[in-house]
Amino acid sequence: MAAGQMISFLDRADFARFDDDGGAPTRLRVASADARPEASTGDRGLRLSLAPAGGRGSFDGVWWPHSRRLDREAPALVAALSAAGNTISRLSVNGDIWTGIPRLLPRSTRPPVRISWFRTLDPHTVTLDGGNRPRFFLLVIPPDTAADVAADVLRMAAAGGLSGPSGQILRHAGAVPLGARSGAP
Repeated sequence: MAAGQMISFLDRADFARFDDDGGAPTRLRVASADARPEASTGDRGLRLSLAPAGGRGSFDGVWWPHSRRLDREAPALVAALSAAGNTISRLSVNGDIWTGIPRLLPRSTRPPVRISWFRTLDPHTVTLDGGNRPRFFLLVIPPDTAADVAADVLRMAAAGGLSGPSGQILRHAGAVPLGARSGAP
């Protein structure tokens, strides 16, 4: 049985490898925030893994963006989470880490998503708010992380195994958190 939902650049064989019983997790297919859902092509697909509903981890999922340009990365993220049944009205990020941060993310069929940035927010965390439910916390894997390391963190999220601070989770998986890098992000 699949433990969670996974959106990734990986093919079906890779999905099957992540699941203990050989079945592939549910895959959401999203092209952009205001376009109709389609299969993503090539290496630019959304890389997102959601923890099982009611999981007890620190994070509700993991997102591995291709870059730190929020205006390019956020539309597919919001569209995928909306397609998974989450109401998103606000997205919050660390303003020192992300570039191209828009104030609003327009959507064709819904009100725009407000985007806020804070210097005090964990650089490896994105929070999403909406409706009358608790905040949704995503662990953000640095874009330049090796594919095999990032795949391990995505798999941990689908299995509900994300507990602890973001830096600790990334270090344990073999990714280098931003604070541990030698240069500026």
